[in-house]
Amino acid sequence: MNKQTIITALIAVLLGLVSCSSDNDYEDKVEQVTIYVSAETGMFYNVPNTTLEEGMMIRVDGEDHYICVAFNTIAGFTYEKGNEYELLVKKTKLANPPKDSGSIRYELIRIVSKKKVMAE
Repeated sequence: MNKQTIITALIAVLLGLVSCSSDNDYEDKVEQVTIYVSAETGMFYNVPNTTLEEGMMIRVDGEDHYICVAFNTIAGFTYEKGNEYELLVKKTKLANPPKDSGSIRYELIRIVSKKKVMAE
């Protein structure tokens, strides 16, 4: 083989490697996570409606802080004010999310615990 043939072959191999992407980039990523739901509610800015709305405060296991989300964020779960919850949920990170909504979906698997919290 001459030098030019070897260089051409190497370039072809490198282009093949660069142009290949993982099939996982085009698939939804699904995992089970634990979510903690506070007994207290909060306010969040609803972008499509440009309004402040009341929502539930959630924290994914392993994270330090709660975020406020819409009450219907977790499919199959109905929030009751004044209760703390530990939930096992299916978290799906969408590979191709719709332009008008988020890229993560939550679906209730089961309520691990529910505890009534007394107001102070």
